[in-house]
Amino acid sequence: MSISVEKFTAPIQELGALNVANIEKLIGLQVEAFEEVASTVVESMKKAAVVKDLEGAKSYFTSQSEVARQSVESAQARTKSVAEIAQAYPASVKKIVDKALAIG
Repeated sequence: MSISVEKFTAPIQELGALNVANIEKLIGLQVEAFEEVASTVVESMKKAAVVKDLEGAKSYFTSQSEVARQSVESAQARTKSVAEIAQAYPASVKKIVDKALAIG
C-alpha cells in the first residue's frame, strides 16, 4: 500500500491555509481597532484644544460619553468576531483531519 505525497501534504497545506486566513482576520481586527482608537484620540484632542469656556468644556465632556459608548460597542463587536473565529477553528481542523484520515 503506497501513500501519495499529495495525500500526505494536502491536509498540511489546508491547515496552513486555515491558520493564515485566521491570522489575517485577527490582524485585520487589530488594525481596525488601532485605527479607530488613533482616530478617536486625535479627534478628541482637536475638540479639547478649541474649548475656551465652561460651556465649551461641558459640551466637550458630554460628547466624550458618547465617544466612549461607541468605542465600547466597537470593541464588543470585535470581541465577538474573535470569539467566532476561535469557535469555528476546531470544527475546521476536525473537518480537515477527518478528510485526511478517510480511506479513499
